[in-house]
Amino acid sequence: MFTLWFMGRPASGKSTIASQIESELYDLDYPIENLDGDEIRKNLHPDLGFSREDRRINNRRTAFISKLLNRNGIPTVVGMITPFRESQRQAREIIESEGKFVLIYVKCSKEECERRDPKGLYEQAQEGKIEKFTGVNHPFQEPLNPEIIIDSEQDTVEECVETIMEELRTLGVLDETLEDNYGFSISKSEEEEILQRLEDREYLEG
Repeated sequence: MFTLWFMGRPASGKSTIASQIESELYDLDYPIENLDGDEIRKNLHPDLGFSREDRRINNRRTAFISKLLNRNGIPTVVGMITPFRESQRQAREIIESEGKFVLIYVKCSKEECERRDPKGLYEQAQEGKIEKFTGVNHPFQEPLNPEIIIDSEQDTVEECVETIMEELRTLGVLDETLEDNYGFSISKSEEEEILQRLEDREYLEG
């Protein structure tokens, strides 16, 4: 199983792109769950504010939910700002015990995010009306080693989605279905696991 963790500045387009990826995976018959950051905070963590510690707790709780879903065979898509490298690392450590963790950095400049901001939050933060707003009066740390980087400032949503799907296949995250070879549904990773077991028991040569 796997979790695709989309991170980036507010208004970078991460939620939009994550939703499109969700649709792509749904069409491929993955029982995908989308844990949108705003919805998670609103419905599960309304007690949390936006301090560094509260953000860390919010990210940790969401990562734990993803871990439980992965454990039960359900891949997840997560869209959260995740502004601190500590939280980026923490999410990876929590989830990797049950599934693959793919950090996807939706790169976009502060100026472009501010220009496209539909709620005018950047302007309010600059006027001092919003405290601890990421990228204005609160830090944003770019990830050190994300599996995938997309540039939502230079590329369209469709181009970003295409890049992500290609990268997921290259990384081996998406299983190739081999039903045509066997007459029943089996993934490439499942086939490899079975063949390895047979080889270990010396049922196969080499």
